[in-house]
Amino acid sequence: MAFDPRTRAADPRTRTADSRSRPANPRARADSLADYLSRSEALRILRVKPQTLYCYVSRGFIRRVPQPVGRSSYYLREDVEKMRMRSTARAGHGPAAASAMRWGAPAIVTSVTEITDSGPRYRERLAVDLARANHAFENVAEYLWTGTLLDEPLAWRAEPGADVPHSLLVAQARIGPGMPILQRLAATVLAMGALEGNLGDRLRSGGTPVTSARRLIRAMTGTFGCLGPLGTHVPIEDGEPIVGGLARALGVAADNSRLRALNAMLVLIADHELNPATFAARVAASGGADLHACISAALNVHTGRLIGGVPESVERLFAPGAGAKVVVGTARKSIGAAERLPGFNHPLYPRGDPRAEMMIELARGFGRTQPARGMLEAMDRLKLELAQSPSIEAGLVTLCRAIGAPAGTASGLFAFGRVAGWVAHILEQRLQGFMIRPRAKFVRAA
Repeated sequence: MAFDPRTRAADPRTRTADSRSRPANPRARADSLADYLSRSEALRILRVKPQTLYCYVSRGFIRRVPQPVGRSSYYLREDVEKMRMRSTARAGHGPAAASAMRWGAPAIVTSVTEITDSGPRYRERLAVDLARANHAFENVAEYLWTGTLLDEPLAWRAEPGADVPHSLLVAQARIGPGMPILQRLAATVLAMGALEGNLGDRLRSGGTPVTSARRLIRAMTGTFGCLGPLGTHVPIEDGEPIVGGLARALGVAADNSRLRALNAMLVLIADHELNPATFAARVAASGGADLHACISAALNVHTGRLIGGVPESVERLFAPGAGAKVVVGTARKSIGAAERLPGFNHPLYPRGDPRAEMMIELARGFGRTQPARGMLEAMDRLKLELAQSPSIEAGLVTLCRAIGAPAGTASGLFAFGRVAGWVAHILEQRLQGFMIRPRAKFVRAA
């Protein structure tokens, strides 16, 4: 009997022999929401013969995941939908535009980042190469903004009056002691935007978008002190490297290996082309919003559970103390319920996410006795037994645990590092000089 999430029985007394062989899912969902598809469902959506489906799989266009029970396989819905959209796009401009909204063809011209099989390429340099060469995050950020990569590490200096925003941010940190780090970062962006005033105030003060971006990133660095032992905003010293300020704010030992790991994480996540948050930043920029408003738009989109919320889901999946057997068992249940594992099998990297691979490689370098040991063992089994390749979120959580960072750090770093890319896209969108205004296709409700 083919897997069909629409017929899963929630009541164990009414399950068939086939349904008893896989985990019951009390949150049974409609077929249109399942993350994985059976062979018959994939064939029905694609309207192709089985041989064509197998060809797509063999060429890496559609990923196949073994069912936890039996010899059948599931197919990743995102991959199937992408192939369907490619076929539909041949019918004309309208379908092609629609397909571009779902992991489809490029929709905006950019010179900032290109997605390749080797990971994102920032302008002319692969992110993994920049991280492996230990280029400072500040240098990579300005490379994204200006196109010039300097070898000498940059030191962003404090500006006059920096004590004023610090006192404000310290007072802000006292509000809501349990506030998630993403909300705290968003509050920091709003506060810094208010302090810089309107466009006229910024022009009169001689400020530029790049100086505003530097000042904002320094302030956001101190916000991580709310996760650290001090539990409040920590001021970044004049000329202090961003990774040094992060380590101090988080209470992480500032040895060379940990600073290098923090820097690698920030470099690897600095940009990822036109993801939803970056698209929001460009939309805001195209409407004439100032830098902080554009970053706020991006950050608020990023906080969604399917984007910036994924690292928290990964932390729950790999709860401290949960052995590899428990994690793999939970994963089997999720896959058996046609649900994707958070932080695994990125749609753009069918052969594995190079950014995550580098982070996991760095995590292993801290030794098998470090806090991420159990997580590394579980991920090895997930890849071997269930064809689950870690993506950027799983890599972030693993490396954050390996260096001893507090819980929630991965979620914060995911947004914080991405600010560099958002600024680059905002600057580029302003130069392009047009308003992003897609059209909608109206259909009558059923």
